[in-house]
Amino acid sequence: MDAFTKLQLPVVEDRLLGPNPAVSLNATYYEGQRVVYGRYSNSTWEALENLIGELEGGVGVAFASGQAAMFATSLLASGRLVVGEDTYVGSRDLAQFLVKGDLIPCVSLSQEAMAAPVRLDDVGAGDVVVIESPSNPLLVTYDIAALAKATHDRGALLAVDNTVATPILQNPLNLGADIVIHSATKFISGHSDVLAGLVVVADESLAERLFEIRAVVGSVIGPVEAYLCYRGAKTLGVRVRHASESAARLAGALVQRLGREAVCYPGFDASLVGPHRQQSAGGALVSLILEDAEHADQFIGALGVFHHATSLGGVESLAERRSKYTGEERLPAGLVRLSIGLESPDDLWADIDHALSVAGVD
Repeated sequence: MDAFTKLQLPVVEDRLLGPNPAVSLNATYYEGQRVVYGRYSNSTWEALENLIGELEGGVGVAFASGQAAMFATSLLASGRLVVGEDTYVGSRDLAQFLVKGDLIPCVSLSQEAMAAPVRLDDVGAGDVVVIESPSNPLLVTYDIAALAKATHDRGALLAVDNTVATPILQNPLNLGADIVIHSATKFISGHSDVLAGLVVVADESLAERLFEIRAVVGSVIGPVEAYLCYRGAKTLGVRVRHASESAARLAGALVQRLGREAVCYPGFDASLVGPHRQQSAGGALVSLILEDAEHADQFIGALGVFHHATSLGGVESLAERRSKYTGEERLPAGLVRLSIGLESPDDLWADIDHALSVAGVD
């Protein structure tokens, strides 16, 4: 038999099991198994989906990115996609794209309506309402249970982007939400080295629909990326709790330096955030509002421990001025979002304090 032919013969495996899932690199499978092709499922995806599903209390479905997860969620609407105006800019960009292409009808939900769900009069049967709590980067918390009730009363579904809070601090399905969305690129993977998304639902029929959407659209996550997310998720609890404790300290110090009105932090909302509340702790993001874009840029330029980069949820601390991006013009020009990592909070505060002085902020 030719040597090349021998290389193509079926591999005889005696797999050794350990604490980590195997990285399945098969794009096709032998006939007679529960899956016939790699676009339908993969054992490494399934390990990640089961883990996050367990944390959120539902069925997890993994996607190639958080944006892909959001797009799949939009396809669950038999009516319209209703996107809160105080949500991640990528969600709002997707809504604009869908409208521009005449693909799915989309409308915006005002921040006032998000804060007072009795005002959801424009929501109708078949709609999917998308909110984010805490919002990014204003870090406003919204009453998920109240929004879920108001949404259901109108025959719609509520989807909550839980990227910022993570399943460690908040579980929207337990509060009445129908759909939970994660950009697993952020806290779940936790090391700024993966693009991935997840949707978690409690309803089996919604889960089946999401699996179908992923297979038909082809927005699948790679097995290596799924493994990296799984590995990151195993330390999610310790990372989030440490970063949250550091962020709370830094937010308090910033209030002392800048005043309460210049600091955004979920932990300041005692009605929804704290032990035995909607969100158990304040989380790892802090936003500060400086006088203008010039002061904000000077502040960021003087930072030495924080990295000047977009994104959030990694082990390293990041800082950026969000209003410079298209679609974020609604934000204060001097708003700087800080994503707190695992560095010493004393070192982070020394860096912030020095940078504020360099920027001429008293």
